[in-house]
Amino acid sequence: MNTFTLGLIVLIYLLSLTYLGIRGYRQTKTSSDYLIAGRQIHPFVMAVSYGATFISSSAIIGFGGIAANFGMGLIWLTFLNMFVTVAA
Repeated sequence: MNTFTLGLIVLIYLLSLTYLGIRGYRQTKTSSDYLIAGRQIHPFVMAVSYGATFISSSAIIGFGGIAANFGMGLIWLTFLNMFVTVAA
């Protein structure tokens, strides 16, 4: 891939991010709009988003610290993330 093509892809990416950011900024009037999408989002999407956030934060903060503290390897960290977190 040459430099021009890569630059064009990066420029399109940055312009799309800017467009979406400005559009989101204009549609957000209150804290309710920001935190819970103005109560216009389906509850299933909110639940999936919460689940993904919970699993990500426990994987990065919780189990990573526990694994390092007890000297566990990567296999145990993966096991704890996949089975214990999902089961809880």
